[in-house]
Amino acid sequence: MRPSAGLLCLLLLAVIVDASRADDTQSPASDVAAQNPVHERGRAIYEALCISCHGVNGTGTSEVPNPIFGDRSTSDLADLVTRTMPAGSPEDCVGDDARAVAEWLQYQFYSPEAQARLNPPRIEFSRLTVSQYRNAIADLGTSLWWKVEPSLERGLKADYFASRDFKQDKRMLERTDPVVSFNFGTASPEADKFANEEFSIRWKGSLIPRETGWYEFTVHTENGARLHVNDPWTPLIDAWVRSGPKTDFTGSRFLLAGRVYPLELEWFKFKEATSSISLFWKAPHGVKEIIPASNLIPENSPEVLIVESPFPPDDRSAGYERGTSVSKEWDAATTSAAIEVADKLVAALPRLIDDKGDRDEKLRAFAAQFVERAFRRPLTDELRQTYLDSQFAAAKNLEEGIRRIVLLALKSPRFLYREPTGADDQFDRASRLSFAILNSIPDRPLFEAAQNGVLADDKQIREQAWRLVNDYRGRARMLESLRSWLNLERLQEIDKDQAAFPEFTPELAADMRVSLELLLAQTLDSDNSDFQRLLLTDTIFMNGRMAKFYGVDLPEDAPFQDVKFEPDQRAGLISHPFILSGLAYMQTSSPIHRGVFMSRGILGRGLKPPPLAVAPTAPDLAPNLTTRERVTIQTSPAVCTNCHGLINSLGFALENFDAVGRYREVEKEKTIDATGQYLQRNGELVRFAGARELATFMARSDETQSSFARQLFHHMLQQPILAYGPDSIAELSSFFKDHQYNMKHLAVEIACRTNAHGRTRTSEPVAAAETK
Repeated sequence: MRPSAGLLCLLLLAVIVDASRADDTQSPASDVAAQNPVHERGRAIYEALCISCHGVNGTGTSEVPNPIFGDRSTSDLADLVTRTMPAGSPEDCVGDDARAVAEWLQYQFYSPEAQARLNPPRIEFSRLTVSQYRNAIADLGTSLWWKVEPSLERGLKADYFASRDFKQDKRMLERTDPVVSFNFGTASPEADKFANEEFSIRWKGSLIPRETGWYEFTVHTENGARLHVNDPWTPLIDAWVRSGPKTDFTGSRFLLAGRVYPLELEWFKFKEATSSISLFWKAPHGVKEIIPASNLIPENSPEVLIVESPFPPDDRSAGYERGTSVSKEWDAATTSAAIEVADKLVAALPRLIDDKGDRDEKLRAFAAQFVERAFRRPLTDELRQTYLDSQFAAAKNLEEGIRRIVLLALKSPRFLYREPTGADDQFDRASRLSFAILNSIPDRPLFEAAQNGVLADDKQIREQAWRLVNDYRGRARMLESLRSWLNLERLQEIDKDQAAFPEFTPELAADMRVSLELLLAQTLDSDNSDFQRLLLTDTIFMNGRMAKFYGVDLPEDAPFQDVKFEPDQRAGLISHPFILSGLAYMQTSSPIHRGVFMSRGILGRGLKPPPLAVAPTAPDLAPNLTTRERVTIQTSPAVCTNCHGLINSLGFALENFDAVGRYREVEKEKTIDATGQYLQRNGELVRFAGARELATFMARSDETQSSFARQLFHHMLQQPILAYGPDSIAELSSFFKDHQYNMKHLAVEIACRTNAHGRTRTSEPVAAAETK
């Protein structure tokens, strides 16, 4: 372009440059591009008309500093060049010339793949993230105790006694209770076996948390009770001796998903006028409720070694958690956590190490096993001397030696960093595989596989990968990935205007979230783990409360069950009531929120921050306009249309659903227009009307599949996907399609494909880094 047009070029570049985190686009293969006559023609035109302003490889100049890169399609770029460039005389580059420039831009430096060739991203040296640290500590504990996988049976084992002190000769009844929620009034559990004045019940089993976070437990009773959760020795709630009218007793525990926790509740009645007992919890993002049977199993389990020390949050600026930064706060948190773990392990030594035989030898073996598992590899003589022998020698007794060893091991870079030695032996392969799938250290079978030298080839690694993906912890990690893909964190609290929606309650919102979680779990657990089903299913999980609100014929006390729900109007996740309600205002729907979710989250498109902070037009200020009409007017300025042309059209397709996700055909006495369109990256324009047509397009779209593969990769590896090669996205997307969109197959492929990938050095930048 002409230097005199610099200012106008700068404005145009603000349109071209898409400061996005989306990594996928259409890009010619490098071996073909080098000999492509169209690219050569585009290069010649660029050098003649554009380079003076935009510089070599689009890095910009002092006059026009903004770099050129993004995720527009080639046809979209060609259209932009045709309409606007060169500045002042766009007629100089139209038709085939504009197309040639656009294709050359895509190949040379515009697309993320081109940027990756010019300036290869590196695999960052990483510490453990907060989640990895907590999981690693929990699995260190599991390696010292025993492990339980959840059984299919649900509920708690219950022993009923005809006394208040649980005497075995007074045990009158043994059964499995699905939940703990009983109101005996002035009577007893069974009149012919228990006196009304005195009886007791002990419930035992294990708890299955839905997701990681703090859980608040409540025991409601006018009698005596004590509750143990993940600690068989110290009760979380102790209301054994009561005084006063208080009937609700609470306590909190931090629990990790993908694990089971021992639970025991003891309760008795003695001479009180009435008796009742209920066990509640408030899960993360949930409401206070009776602990459902689906989260209880009658088998006992060992306690889980949980770190409750607070950590500073991990960096998520790249769109996923990363452990690439170290701060004083993080270092202090690891110290506090190490002290906490040491205290818990030393306190547990009497239960872990018995007095039979040579106890001193058992303690030394315990310490060696702990350090070996923490470092994810056998100990050399030098490491044994540093971390074991010298610590025992400096300690006054073996228990103090254990404390010193635990503290030293947990503060060591060999524990805190993913691959501190830079080696690539079978123990490193085991570690990479385990962190990718479980977000934690290798379990015993994987560690032993590395010890036995059976991780030498891809077949052996894949066998272990499949075992881990099908492990209960692997399932929990996959569900976590799906929550991350849907960005459910932003939908933590859903509130609606009570005048407009008086029946919408926090309990209903919590049910809707459970309904979505059940859909994710059902699809993941199915034989083919079909990603497309998430977008196309015409069924939904509902309980009685949801059914009443959405007009489905179920009993009011019905448990969650899979039901057909408006199959002609709805399809999969994008029309799920929780998603629709969460992406809406308190009174009205929000095509913008819904459109951003679909364009960025589902299709993987990059969106710039709004150039202007514009408050939405309140419905009261335009009482005769539909939501679509208001949004169209609000986003009509030229500075808005670049992004909102994409966002609005997707969101409008869901306008048949109001602020609480109920279907409607009329708004403001006008028939709702739920049509939309989308310009694909391949240049093809797709039109749709309503949620089902939109969902059908998305389920079949290469962009959707590519975006999901990219996001799953980032969640699993916590590294930039293009650091593993500029063709990584396309290859994984093709694999996903070839394997019928099986999510577990994709996870295994990601873990195995990247397992042997060596660390790359940082290259000298030849194009500007992506901007926010």
